[in-house]
Amino acid sequence: MPNAIIAMLRKPREPLWRYKFEEFRKLANAAGYTILGEVIQVKMAPLAATLFGRGKISEIKKLADEVHADVILVYNTLKSIQKVNLELLTQRTVLDRYDLTLEIFAANASDAVSKLQIELAKIQKEIPYIKLITSLVHRKDRPFIRAGGEYGWSPKVAELRRRMKKLREEIQRYRDNKVRQIMERKQRGFVLTCIVGYYNAGKTTLFNALTYENKPTSDLPFTTLSSKYSRLAGSDRILLIDTIGFVIDLDPRIIKSFEINIDDMRFSDILLLVIDSSDPPDWLRIKAQTSVKLLKETGALTSQKPLVVAMNKVDLLENKYEIESRKVIITEVLNEVNVNKRNVRIVPISAKNGQGLEDLLKEILELSKVA
Repeated sequence: MPNAIIAMLRKPREPLWRYKFEEFRKLANAAGYTILGEVIQVKMAPLAATLFGRGKISEIKKLADEVHADVILVYNTLKSIQKVNLELLTQRTVLDRYDLTLEIFAANASDAVSKLQIELAKIQKEIPYIKLITSLVHRKDRPFIRAGGEYGWSPKVAELRRRMKKLREEIQRYRDNKVRQIMERKQRGFVLTCIVGYYNAGKTTLFNALTYENKPTSDLPFTTLSSKYSRLAGSDRILLIDTIGFVIDLDPRIIKSFEINIDDMRFSDILLLVIDSSDPPDWLRIKAQTSVKLLKETGALTSQKPLVVAMNKVDLLENKYEIESRKVIITEVLNEVNVNKRNVRIVPISAKNGQGLEDLLKEILELSKVA
């Protein structure tokens, strides 16, 4: 396992930064990194050229040298110039949140479509980075840290652009076919209920419980990349769809690359949003905000589409007061983003032990009559 240190630049009095940072640590562990240290800088605004200040970069390099770290993982999404300069100054490979997320995706990808989408997302990030290295190498007449003394970057960029065009065409073919299949299911009278939400909220566990399937589940993030379809147990016309999980601060470019998965959400008749109600209230709020905003921004959640919120893992809460307080938080989040309350149902459940599943089924069946 490669050794790494993790770093983050945060604003003063930024709420919930510790939750975000700890989640980033979990993502790094899931990607196979051994974390040997951490560095946090508090700063009102990032530096355009390096993100961190020079003093903090020296601290990062010193720590990396001391613990023999191979990689520096940065929570913030880096511009190409920031990534290049950090690698030059630390003499280490630097990966940001975008890169780390794609590494996890790549490790979990088992189907051709997911692999194509991941490759496209990687190339989109890689091209401006390589172009910048090209200019630095030629201008300064010296090899970059990972250049190996070669100056053939321009042909590489052209090759990547050709590959990106081919990937987009191939993904579009898959997407056209996927949309055609969705429309055919709708014409045959199926009601599509898409299970969505933050990663590790229990989406696949709920999918299995409602369909009697046995799809693999894991505490690790993003174990579901390709959508899975199955009939709702006891219903001939309701199809459940298990989809990719959300994560906070997900780069819009990654979302764009996974349009095929978004189509499952966008063309669904009912959205079933799974929320981990055992999270601390502040963290639950930000996860709910992340999920609902992504659904609205991608066009999956409209004013007319029914939304069922499955408050999962209530078996881990101590009493009814905690359940009701979580309901209040979710209601506040929905109000903040102007979700049509008439089309919303909030149901406390435990997908693991079956608590509340009958109530959840009743809501889905009722909504399917008007979907």
